[in-house]
Amino acid sequence: MIKIYCVLCAFFCTYTLPKKSNCELAYSTATYALMHAKKALKANNFDHQKYASSKALASYEKIVEYLTDCKCDNLSDKVAENIEDAKKASDPVDWDRGRYYSKKVYNSTQDLIGLMDECFSAEPEASK
Repeated sequence: MIKIYCVLCAFFCTYTLPKKSNCELAYSTATYALMHAKKALKANNFDHQKYASSKALASYEKIVEYLTDCKCDNLSDKVAENIEDAKKASDPVDWDRGRYYSKKVYNSTQDLIGLMDECFSAEPEASK
């Protein structure tokens, strides 16, 4: 009986939690991209640098999908620039070029998160 109660409780809690909006998912994915860009900068191995940069690139590709429903038009250009830099960081010619683009992605991701803060915090006020 306790097992059935636990399963029902877990099922109920899982499906009644509020779903995150795409803007919230874009923000959390941007922080994930920032984490991987930082890992790429701290990497002391060329393969690890490329791997972390490719994870950041994958995060940026997800951000594009999430931003389609958000009302922040100024973010799409910044994300497109970051995707180009992340592509160059994930498949660099050499170590130095990879570090250069990893640092560029890291700094521009921080800027992107700041822009998201401004945009997403202003969004609820418009609906009031």
